[in-house]
Amino acid sequence: MEDRRFLIVGGNVRNVAESARKAGYRVYCLTKHVDADLHLYAEKIFRIDDESHEAVRRRAREISETCNAEIVCHSGYEDLLDRKIERIVNKRKFYRELEKTGIDFPEILSDGELGILKPERGGGGEEIEFSDRTKKGFILQKYIDGTPCSVSVLSSGREAKAISTNAMLVGMEEFNASGFRYCGNITPFITENEREMKAIAEELAVYFELRGNVGVDFILADKPYVLEINPRFQGSLDSIEWAYGINLFRAHLDAISGRFQSWKVRRFAGRAVVFAETDVMVKASPVGNPFFADIPRKGERYRKNDPLVSVLASGNSHEDVLRKLAERKKIYEVIAC
Repeated sequence: MEDRRFLIVGGNVRNVAESARKAGYRVYCLTKHVDADLHLYAEKIFRIDDESHEAVRRRAREISETCNAEIVCHSGYEDLLDRKIERIVNKRKFYRELEKTGIDFPEILSDGELGILKPERGGGGEEIEFSDRTKKGFILQKYIDGTPCSVSVLSSGREAKAISTNAMLVGMEEFNASGFRYCGNITPFITENEREMKAIAEELAVYFELRGNVGVDFILADKPYVLEINPRFQGSLDSIEWAYGINLFRAHLDAISGRFQSWKVRRFAGRAVVFAETDVMVKASPVGNPFFADIPRKGERYRKNDPLVSVLASGNSHEDVLRKLAERKKIYEVIAC
């Protein structure tokens, strides 16, 4: 194992911690969610108690110095160490930047126009609703009826290479999700727009001078419209690694150093986030089962609609993977709920 250490900082970091550990690195975590399986990959886990950026920044630097670990920013704290990332994670600022590039995105609306009301910051489809009124901290955007999808990119800041296109699972009843709530990915996403979407994602990674693994979310209708950039590892990390047979954390570090490889799809693969159907106390924690991840600890209580667990599957087609994910969701509920 290489004696290089990383501190993963984010709301939920299991997927990045797992990838980093399997790449041969020593892993530490500063996170809000201490899943049972996170202990398989992290040498030490620190819980985020004060969620303010300043408190997390201070704590991350303390741990980094103590453990001699490089900080990797993940979900919810993408701009923790680089304030320039604010123009990406703040959607209002991001769309202003997109206007300069000529790349299509859903039109920003004014009061009185019916569209999608979404938070300026945040992700996962949370707090999104139809509305004809704006409010502080939100933006009102034209609703485009299409297919949600994403492209995962590796970037050195000067050069970028798209790895994969990914279908996004949104609001699916099979996983107790609703509305616009993100509930997973299936990789690859087969579309005739693949080349165009990858080109756009690569262009944006270079335009914003992003380094490492980056995700660009789209809504695909008559053409692809950019929704947002995730300047970090994405929720599709598991499905990409399973589909391509690669280690994305190592590829991320290689890209930062300007090294890129080529990969081929080996299979379809997916991850689905299962939400609690009712208030529940977890009665079993199947750590080590390869089909479950982000596993809650035995005895923990979850409220209805809380993210509960992730299920993983691979198969011969998108439909095959989706079927297996739904089956494994039911199996987990029998085992643990």
